[in-house]
Amino acid sequence: MSKVALVTGGSRGIGRAISYALAGAGYAVVVNYASRAADAEDTAGVVRSRGGTALTLQTDVSDAEAVARMFDVVDARFGRLDALVNNAGIGQHVDSLVDVDDATWRRTIAVNLDGAFFCMRAAIPRLRAAGGGRIVNVSSGAAVTGGGIGAHYAASKAGMLALTAKAARELARDHIAVNAVLPTAIETEMLVELAQDPAARARLTAQFPIGRLGRPEEVAEVVRFLVAEAPDYLTGESIPVRGGRL
Repeated sequence: MSKVALVTGGSRGIGRAISYALAGAGYAVVVNYASRAADAEDTAGVVRSRGGTALTLQTDVSDAEAVARMFDVVDARFGRLDALVNNAGIGQHVDSLVDVDDATWRRTIAVNLDGAFFCMRAAIPRLRAAGGGRIVNVSSGAAVTGGGIGAHYAASKAGMLALTAKAARELARDHIAVNAVLPTAIETEMLVELAQDPAARARLTAQFPIGRLGRPEEVAEVVRFLVAEAPDYLTGESIPVRGGRL
């Protein structure tokens, strides 16, 4: 039976690319999504057309009870879990820290950080039952630099790094490797929404020595390596994907 990977926020952007990459590595892929059912079905349809197995599951990862139900469905459908990729995330652009309202702060933390925690908490007993596995948290370069989206987003992504470090230490003897990937400016719908002005986009691109923005597939290849190829000893790492920008 194929190994099983759950990808949160797997319906579009980086999550879609990760779903394709893991399916290509032989994993049955559970494509989690919050609201874009058509996008999730499109992603799953591509996986199936390539001979893979995919299941779509609608769940708001900020809802702990809904997350528990999602993992119960994975149990019923596959009877195992081998990898979790915490990719679901939101980021409303708010320049100034003092302009971040309570609702924006709480919702961003709820989806990006609470969601990762809830999914990890549910996944860990299942990964232990499988004899080991992989967790990859898709954080952001903003976790280190503060980024350009806002304090709420940077804080939520920095929290994911702390979760990664603690879980890696705790789970190493269970053969569960936990790592984080830190993309910077990647060609996704979120980036298009944040950098609509051509001049702003040009200024952003100029920051990268490689001379372009990143592609979702490039982040997905790093995730695929961490899930499907990396040794157990590679755990607790935070891996930037930043096109040479230091």
